[in-house]
Amino acid sequence: MRHVTETIAARREPVGDLTVLRALPTRTRRSVGPFVFLDHFGPFVVKPGPGIPAHPHAGIEVITYLFDGEQVHRDSLGNESRVGAGGAQWLTAGRGVIHAEKPEPGVSLHGVQMWTSLPRARKHVEPRYRAVPASEVPDAQVDGAIVSVVAGSFAGAAGPVALAQPALLVRVRCGRECRLPVDPAFELAVYRLSGALDLLSAGDAVAFPPGEYLLFGGEPAEGPLLFGGPFVMNSEEQLAQAGTDYLRGAMGTLDGVPF
Repeated sequence: MRHVTETIAARREPVGDLTVLRALPTRTRRSVGPFVFLDHFGPFVVKPGPGIPAHPHAGIEVITYLFDGEQVHRDSLGNESRVGAGGAQWLTAGRGVIHAEKPEPGVSLHGVQMWTSLPRARKHVEPRYRAVPASEVPDAQVDGAIVSVVAGSFAGAAGPVALAQPALLVRVRCGRECRLPVDPAFELAVYRLSGALDLLSAGDAVAFPPGEYLLFGGEPAEGPLLFGGPFVMNSEEQLAQAGTDYLRGAMGTLDGVPF
């Protein structure tokens, strides 16, 4: 069995006109597998407003996964999509892209945004985006739990989000205590949707009490990991270049950003 080695309480952070719970990164923990960022938002009823204004990303993949509500994604590649409850927005930022997200006013919103660090050899790939409707996210039933597979493979179900390195992202809903098999080679964490992150040690199964969780992780991110706001790179030179590329418009423009 896997055993908890560390528990981290998520902290409140302002993001645009929203307030979120941020579980990654922390002062002591920069990553779990390739995952380097976790913001948990809602549930709350969305007030009228601009949402998350246009901003850049580079060196990462961004997954916004909704449990409830609707959200519109727009980006400097010309993509625009609306994703609802159970669906995801998947953005491979690579060398750089600008996006904006606007939740539907008057609708209850609940979900997470997570980032993975791209491997060193793929830090500067061409950016791309895909909207993933809920109908493409398969459910597996294991030991009484419903497991929605967003990324990676679990119990014979393959998630639609094919991340750049081996990883797992699933939503676990247990009506009673359940035990789920996991890859013993993966770094893994359990995020309780009440707001805490449990980091797990080696083993081939995880026991869950009744509740709702995210189970995620994978092969360790390739370091060093350097954070520069919305950019995650492997060197100071890469961070500086990403900032220069953004300001000179090489990541495109959206809503007058960066100009």
